[in-house]
Amino acid sequence: MSLLAPLFLAGLLAIAVPFWLHRLQTESSDRKPFSSAMLLEKSDQRIHVRKKLKYFTLLALRVLFLALLAFAFARPLWTNPEALPGPAPDGTHVVLIDTSASMSRDGVFERALELARSAIDAAPRGALVQVFAASADLREVTPLAADRAAHRAALDGLEADPTRLDLGRAMAAIDRLAETLPAPVTLHVVSDLQESGLPVRFSDLVAANLVALQTHDAAGAGTGNWSIDSIRVAGDAADVVVTGTGVGDDAVNVSLTLNGVIVGEQQTAGSGTTSLRFDGLALEPGDNRLQAEIAAADELLIDNTYYQVLRNEPPAPIPLLTINRGGLPVTYLSAALHSDPDGAYRVEPAIVGDFDTRTLSRFRWVIVDDIGVVDPMLEAALAEFVEAGGGLLAFAGERSATLTRVPVLGNEISGASIGAPDSGFLAIGEVDAGHPLLAGTEGWYAVNVAQTVPVRAATADQVLARLDNGEPFLIERRIGQGRVLLVAGGLENRWNDLPIRPVFVSFMIEAARYLSATEQLQRAFAAGESLPLAQAGAASGQVVDPDGRSVLSLADTTRAQRISLRKTGFYEVYTRDGEYLVAVNTDPRESMLAAIEAETLQRWESAMEGSGAPRESAVPAQQAAPYELWHVLLFILALVLIAESVLANAYLTPRTSGGTT
Repeated sequence: MSLLAPLFLAGLLAIAVPFWLHRLQTESSDRKPFSSAMLLEKSDQRIHVRKKLKYFTLLALRVLFLALLAFAFARPLWTNPEALPGPAPDGTHVVLIDTSASMSRDGVFERALELARSAIDAAPRGALVQVFAASADLREVTPLAADRAAHRAALDGLEADPTRLDLGRAMAAIDRLAETLPAPVTLHVVSDLQESGLPVRFSDLVAANLVALQTHDAAGAGTGNWSIDSIRVAGDAADVVVTGTGVGDDAVNVSLTLNGVIVGEQQTAGSGTTSLRFDGLALEPGDNRLQAEIAAADELLIDNTYYQVLRNEPPAPIPLLTINRGGLPVTYLSAALHSDPDGAYRVEPAIVGDFDTRTLSRFRWVIVDDIGVVDPMLEAALAEFVEAGGGLLAFAGERSATLTRVPVLGNEISGASIGAPDSGFLAIGEVDAGHPLLAGTEGWYAVNVAQTVPVRAATADQVLARLDNGEPFLIERRIGQGRVLLVAGGLENRWNDLPIRPVFVSFMIEAARYLSATEQLQRAFAAGESLPLAQAGAASGQVVDPDGRSVLSLADTTRAQRISLRKTGFYEVYTRDGEYLVAVNTDPRESMLAAIEAETLQRWESAMEGSGAPRESAVPAQQAAPYELWHVLLFILALVLIAESVLANAYLTPRTSGGTT
């Protein structure tokens, strides 16, 4: 037992008060007048036994009341001594239970729990035990304690989940934990020991703070398994990829459902991978739910269903601010965005003088084919638009060559436009291929540049592409919540041939995704991964899981969140910028049920023998939840107070002689 506020025990000094008061009350206060006592015979004072008993009982109740009051304020704590991680002469035994998707096979997880109970019971009597569950992350099941019964009872609350176990990551987490546990530390891994769970490097399986490893195989005799690997959609057709492992010549039915309506059903047979074509997909506007399912009672059921989100929206209009609706820039930009397989955007030309800047807030990003045509009023509107989170793609065409500064950005234009040397064209000499905008593009070095606007890069700029003479050709600037991309060349196919090069198409597609902030909008996840709400451009929102339950509390909806996706199916995401669907599937590696080879297991266990470095056994802080006794003491104190009041009234009632004068 311990005390949270031991200084309140100084209140025990108040016990002296009832002793002092009872000393003054040893004689009766009932007095009678008498003329003289000189002729009376002297005798011993007689105290009645019942009176003496009341006296000491009342004194004891008052002393007990003050003592209980002092102890209640001191806030005593009580913890079961068996649950305390005290000295452990036999060290610590950690039991790690695999709860990944593959463990949901019929009978496997039940065997794992029995093996875990056996490992707990087999731990030496003088050892402490702690139980963990591992799949996408490591979770504590029981605190460090010697109570075997508590560990066994906690196993009843475990169940397999749809996530994946990476043994390398699990061992790294256990190794960090083992450094704080009483040495020596022995690890018991209870799992189906999938080969697909092994890390790339064998060294990631070896923990420096463990002295022994024991593996417990819960897989048993395996049978065949069917799984759906993916769904590929092209136009109004979908290809469902199905894999059978160890199924012999068995056949199964595969169905495809679109928004709850069955599109079709086909059959496949035999081991191996098969692609089944389903035609006639009639998509609804917005997000569509596509679900493929295998009707087979195989060994692992969780991978028999595959979910996918199909987006079907008309291309969003993107303003192209220009002075010529029929110019070549309009043609080049329209053709490039039309080549986007997703068809997310279409060019909508708008004459600079006629464009209503109040409508800018309706769009995610805009294009200016020549930044030189931007007047002060439009410049102010564009700056405000970008500051609020919008995107701007601008080209420096022929009209920009007469300026001394770049509108919106404010970069200095140093002198006249640069011409190519007499021997030929300038070329792109440096490209930041690691930037997310350019990572998916190729062919920049084939672009020929005859002339360009010499824009001087500012400190806040990031130059993504340079000419071979060192001059910036593609610049990015972050302004507030938005981004600006500036190409130091025009789109008329006179100063450069970028608009007619294949790289221009991929550049425009990537620029559309980058500037609209949809390049990070992921619709497909593996179970166990995290969904950042900010991926849709919003830092807050609400998420509804496949069971229809809200994931976030009301307070959490106002803060940026990363949601752990631990269920398979469709999640509905709501943000201030709109709503969308997310599909979550089991990691396909969980469907690979092949076990780790016996030689690899032996090598793993051998590598752990005595690998832990000698160190002093450090007993960690108390982990068992203590029980506060103050409220119990207050209840007893109330009973004592009632008893004291009743007894005091009976003891202190004034006694009379029975007559009146």
